[in-house]
Amino acid sequence: MKRCIVLCVGALLLTLLVTPAQAKAAHPCAAGYVRLTFDDGPAPTATSAVLDTLAAWGAKATFYVTGSMAAARPALLRRAIAEGHRIGNHSWSHPDLTTLTRAQVQSQLQRTTDVIREATENAPTEWRPPYGATNALVEAAAQDVGLSSMVLWTVDPRDWADPPATTIRDRVLQRVRPGSVVLLHDATGQNTPEALPMILDGLAQAGYCTE
Repeated sequence: MKRCIVLCVGALLLTLLVTPAQAKAAHPCAAGYVRLTFDDGPAPTATSAVLDTLAAWGAKATFYVTGSMAAARPALLRRAIAEGHRIGNHSWSHPDLTTLTRAQVQSQLQRTTDVIREATENAPTEWRPPYGATNALVEAAAQDVGLSSMVLWTVDPRDWADPPATTIRDRVLQRVRPGSVVLLHDATGQNTPEALPMILDGLAQAGYCTE
């Protein structure tokens, strides 16, 4: 009986000594999944840095690329695909698609799909309208060129305005919830690559996995 009491007390003390971070580490993805997305690239320095960090953490993301940037750096698209990330269509030159005709929207999206297909041998099915601006005409044009899944976002840290890396981190971690889609940029903000390791660390400590 005494032995049982000692063992039970010992187990209780061990449980109390385990930190929340250790407990979460023992149960990865306990809080659910968060989707990391990067818009406007690929850029020569920032995208490479983002890919390096994702690889180091074993994290996954989706890159919504612009055709003009992708055409200049197809190797970065191939690297992203090879490392298990997804590529989506973000138009050719990042206009507000709602200001264009249906034919113009089709051109913006089709040219970008063609570049992605040529670089990766896969045509995207996901797309994201620049600025999140969309309407029935834009969505119909996307369907016309084989883009069946429009993906927007639920967490926007406004990293495109280039706030400090710690601000980007805090805005993401304070707002993220299970199933969140986080909007980041790998072409318009210098501090996003610096913020990314802190974001990934915070998500891991909170029990989230990325997809």
